[in-house]
Amino acid sequence: MITVDQALAQIDSLLPTPLEAESVPLENALHRVLREPAISPEDQPPTDRSSIDGYLVHPDQSKGRVKLLSAHPPGQPTPPLPPLGSAVRILTGSSLPAHATLIMQEDTRLTESGLIELLKIPTSNLVRSRGSHSKKGDILLSPPHLLQPGSISLLASLGITQPKVSRLPRVAHLATGAELVDPDKEPALGQIRDSNSILIRSLLGSYSADLVWQKRVGDTRELFTQSLEQSLNLCPDILLLSGASSVGDHDHAFSVLQEMGFNILFRTVSIRPGKPLILAQKGSTLAFGLPGNPLSHFVCFHLFVRRAILRLLGLAPNPFLSATLLAGAPIKPDPRETWWPCHLHSSEGLLTAQPLPWRDSSDLSCLARTNALLRVHPGCEARSPSEVLPTISW
Repeated sequence: MITVDQALAQIDSLLPTPLEAESVPLENALHRVLREPAISPEDQPPTDRSSIDGYLVHPDQSKGRVKLLSAHPPGQPTPPLPPLGSAVRILTGSSLPAHATLIMQEDTRLTESGLIELLKIPTSNLVRSRGSHSKKGDILLSPPHLLQPGSISLLASLGITQPKVSRLPRVAHLATGAELVDPDKEPALGQIRDSNSILIRSLLGSYSADLVWQKRVGDTRELFTQSLEQSLNLCPDILLLSGASSVGDHDHAFSVLQEMGFNILFRTVSIRPGKPLILAQKGSTLAFGLPGNPLSHFVCFHLFVRRAILRLLGLAPNPFLSATLLAGAPIKPDPRETWWPCHLHSSEGLLTAQPLPWRDSSDLSCLARTNALLRVHPGCEARSPSEVLPTISW
């Protein structure tokens, strides 16, 4: 049995480099990982521009009445400076000449004679100067960068419409258990609804991964082997096996993976919940044999599977945070390292973690409020400050 830290190091050593990059349309790049610098092709803004709706006047213009010469909306060529005693109507974003001086519309009024009265002294402070946002050649995004709506908008402003991003890891998922039925079915005596399949699908949907195959089979070795072969035909980067990872009569993952040429790297981790965890490799496919209980699924995914996905994308693993422990469910010392579901909260710069109650690794009731996992070292009591691993973006 290996430790959690040894398991994490093993995953890191197996995935030293990310997947290859590919170009995708900008509209498909959300939540993808940028793999090349985003460089400004020109000064931003490319010319001096107006930050307000108002009037362009001569730099020496003072308060008083001026004559309106013309209007200059955005998108038009830069107008010349108007002479003293005159003004050009401009709008936010209008291109401006050098030495421009502006006055806001709110600081003017129309007179009976049709002239415009300037109620304040015009200023150059309302000008957005050329290159004030960025200069030509500036690197505005450095890889690897997880593209969010703001960064997508930035790429559009730079004219980058086919960004190079990490290829999505291809994930295949096989759920086992003769007792499982679809969530919309009424379970017969001895049956339970399948929550692991939708759990895995939902978790993968939270990250940049492509679920290329998902299937549920019973407990027979023949069906398990056939399904595993079917999944490998799709060349997954990650193979997830729900259940069948322990040592029971119907737990075939270890022996079948061996028969199919996988190198078994470990099969148990000193962790609660989640002890019977298998990690195996064949070529470029990394297989995780996840313990069947759903809470174990949740913990093992966030600790180990998510780490593999992030490394394949070229991202650093999520760091453990430090939180003050609040009163909550009692945590008894255990010989194994425990990763306890908790609710993480931030207030006035203080990060707090409240342990949530769970009865055993099949108990899903705590997951609705879980947004982090609290680390409790072997044989120790939980204490502040505690290490926590967020299970959502934090």
